Amino acid sequence: TETMAARVVWLVANGLVTPERVLGLTFTRKAARQLAERVRARLRRLAGSGLLDRVDPSGQRRLAVAAGEPTVLTYHAYAGRLLAEHGLRLPVQPGARMLSETASWQLAHRVVATWEADLDTDRVPPSVTAQVLALAGELGEHLVEPDRLREYTEWFTELVETAPRAKGQKAALPVALTEIVSAQRFRTQLLPLVEAYRQRKRAEGALDFADQMSLAARLAGTCPDVADGERARFGAVLLDEYQDTGHAQRVLLRALFGGAEPMPVTAVGDPAQAIYGWRGASAANLPRFTTDFPRRDPGRNGDPVPAREYGMLTSFRNPPEVLTLANAIAEPLRAQGLGVRELRARDGAETADIRAALCADVRAEREWIADAMARTWFAERDAT
Repeated sequence: TETMAARVVWLVANGLVTPERVLGLTFTRKAARQLAERVRARLRRLAGSGLLDRVDPSGQRRLAVAAGEPTVLTYHAYAGRLLAEHGLRLPVQPGARMLSETASWQLAHRVVATWEADLDTDRVPPSVTAQVLALAGELGEHLVEPDRLREYTEWFTELVETAPRAKGQKAALPVALTEIVSAQRFRTQLLPLVEAYRQRKRAEGALDFADQMSLAARLAGTCPDVADGERARFGAVLLDEYQDTGHAQRVLLRALFGGAEPMPVTAVGDPAQAIYGWRGASAANLPRFTTDFPRRDPGRNGDPVPAREYGMLTSFRNPPEVLTLANAIAEPLRAQGLGVRELRARDGAETADIRAALCADVRAEREWIADAMARTWFAERDAT
């Protein structure tokens, strides 16, 4: 957050962009609020520093900084705004209702509970409902149509079942492969329910979160006017927690702000903190960023070249001993090619006392931690 705020200040102070032409995107409303507050605080400090009057005696730049407000949204809120403004091009009704997780589950459960066709499973309707929602969400996040998944599943299951057996191998498939084939076929049985769920949403004029992002990606990829409008509106884009973006988000952002016409786009992310792979996120989007959002190289006649990558390796919060421990724990990840070097402490960082314990159970661990915190608390209190 501090890095992106500093980036905004640098761009604004050098006259490369005005505050209202800055777009910041992150994942949660809380993070968006924190980023907006940080950027605004830094801009207010810039406006009151006197620096702008020295670089622009006319006062126009300071006035622009004082009057302008950056746009900071969540990724999904930004996708929703695009659909509200340009959804008729798909078409999507501008007043489409956004379903909460509970409303999505209720709608999908009605589809499952009233399903009349045979479904070869012993699962209860709530379990099937959860699987329908998960499959619909994955299809949306990866921009895959049900027919494409059905074709792939048929090809894959046939390949597994007809593959030549190794010498001495039984004619019947191993149990593990049989379970995989069964899971693939059951997923194919769910596709009609997914399509019925989609039809029910359209009939009720509703969208869920996966629809919001996939439709926005489709809109950006098929309507060049949308990208032209967003590029005219914004002059600098900041992308937070980029390691947690998924395929649909990557397609959306690349179509709008990447490609052969580079513009200032800054992404911050950490592949070691990619924890949302279960919902379609991919830490591989970080290395792909350099080619998705190229820069112009003056030494090559302005031709696009990969974007620059900088490692933020100095930890301003942790003492050296803590970072030594953290680097040791993360070493197996680096050995697998994670691409992140060891962290280092800031100059003058205070030392730390590292302690470890092997406890018999969770209750004993909690008691040990509480005792350690109490000893530290009373020691510091007595020292003061």
